[in-house]
Amino acid sequence: MNGSFRDLDEASIPVTDRGFLLGDGFFETMRAHEGKIAWIDAHMERLDYHAEQIEFPVDLLPATDEVANVVSTLFEQIHRKDAVVRLTVSRGSGERGLLPPADPDPTILITVSPFEPVEPAIGMKLFTSQKVRRNAHSVAGGIKSINYLDNIAAKQEAQSYGGDDALILSSDGNVAETTVANIFGIKGETLWTPDEDTGILCGLARDFILEWAEETGRDIEFEAKTPDMLKEFDAIFTANALQGLRVVDMVDGLVIGVPAMTFFAELAQTVETSLCESIVL
Repeated sequence: MNGSFRDLDEASIPVTDRGFLLGDGFFETMRAHEGKIAWIDAHMERLDYHAEQIEFPVDLLPATDEVANVVSTLFEQIHRKDAVVRLTVSRGSGERGLLPPADPDPTILITVSPFEPVEPAIGMKLFTSQKVRRNAHSVAGGIKSINYLDNIAAKQEAQSYGGDDALILSSDGNVAETTVANIFGIKGETLWTPDEDTGILCGLARDFILEWAEETGRDIEFEAKTPDMLKEFDAIFTANALQGLRVVDMVDGLVIGVPAMTFFAELAQTVETSLCESIVL
């Protein structure tokens, strides 16, 4: 925390911290394997992007090698092969009111916790949120803002229906994403995912998958689809940089596709290999 290692019961923030009071900050969640962060350069580039979107000075963020060294040290206490790393940035303390201080003194926190990957083929049940919609013009929705109330509300709603996660729609009623992941469909050799203009947070796993699809000659479609149209696909899955890929076997009570008959397994293994074996610092 702010450049020093602290025990959990000693780490604290001031009551004037804007992250606590206003949600004025952002974060990155990263996968670490045997002490090294997967896709670390891409994560740090996105951290810069978050900062730029809220006019936070990029030069106040930690350097890539600093983050890598901190995680390597913290990883020694995990005693697992895999861990989840969260790097949280608050703009720090300021005077009362919305406008941030001209020279912020940020709170920067890095935590490492044990993580158990879930097999990609273990199906998820999604239920469409009736409370939450994505807004393509939202600053908070376009970055990993520490104000996560929309996602919390949608997740609670899905849980009340007996689901594993919520399917969140765009403002015009088309499929956007889940609370923590981008969503994809497979039809034959074609890969589908919602377009950026639906208000989604475009994840690093999404970028990886689209690049893979281009390299392997798969067609890619971005056309808008309603939840009912998901039944057209041979398989539906979610993807993020922590969990990798997960099959969706049911949406709003409707069974979806047969993933075993698609290229899902090949893609899932490619992503997992990249997250665990192709880590470059």
